[in-house]
Parts: sequence; structure tokens; C-alpha cells
Amino acid sequence: MRNYTFATIAAVVVASLATLVLSIGARSPYTHANLSAGWDAGYGRTAQVVVGPAEGYRGPGRAASLADAADPVPEGKALLFSRGCPSCHGLEGRGGAVGPPIIGFDASDLQAKTMKGPGGMPAYEPLPDAELEAMAAYLRSLVK
Repeated sequence: MRNYTFATIAAVVVASLATLVLSIGARSPYTHANLSAGWDAGYGRTAQVVVGPAEGYRGPGRAASLADAADPVPEGKALLFSRGCPSCHGLEGRGGAVGPPIIGFDASDLQAKTMKGPGGMPAYEPLPDAELEAMAAYLRSLVK
């Protein structure tokens, strides 16, 4: 009789906790119409957030055009940072905890690697030639 009592109490506790978690989830403001693709005039429980279509990463933007840049090295550095390259390949392209060194890469190497996304690297949309050349100029400037 004693074994059944413990099992019954354990089942009641587990069922109660499951009900509690499910009810919290169901009442959460982020599980209903507040994250929909369009405005729902009939929904008023919480603030709504209208989510638009997915867009590619564009980076923080730059004030000057690559065509206007006399020295492509600073522009290449800004482009590498805006694309998030240092997070894997290190601050100076010498390799990091995740990515191998990219120091000294030329534009064709960068294009091949970014379009294909080898290993665990994500593939990027095709980058403009001017951006690839500027990034390559920066990476070549680091070779000592």
C-alpha cells in the first residue's frame, strides 16, 4: 500500500506542474496574435508586434561609397567588421576560436569562401567586387 501512495503523490505533483507550465505558456504574451504577420484589430490582451518579411543582413551601413575611397584599407576593415567576420576569424583575421586565419586572402578567395560557406561558415549573398577588393586590401595590409 505504501508504494502506491508515493506513486500517486508523485503523479499528482507531476501533473500539477505540467498543468502549471502549460497554463503559463498559454497565457504568455508571446504565444498569440501579438507576433503575427498582420495587425489583428480583435486582439487586445497585450501589445502587438507586426513582423515583416525576413531580410538579409546589411550591416550597420557606411557614409562613404567604396568608389569614393582613396585608400581601401580602412573601408575593408569596416566591411569585415560590419559583416561579422572578426567574431569567428579574430580581430585581425589571424584565426579565432571558431574560424581559421583569413589574413592575406585575395578577393577571389573571399568570394569563393563567402558564397560557398565551407565547414561551419554561413554562406553570404554575393558580395560586390568593390567590397571584396577592399576587404582583401585590408587583409593584405595585415601580412607582416
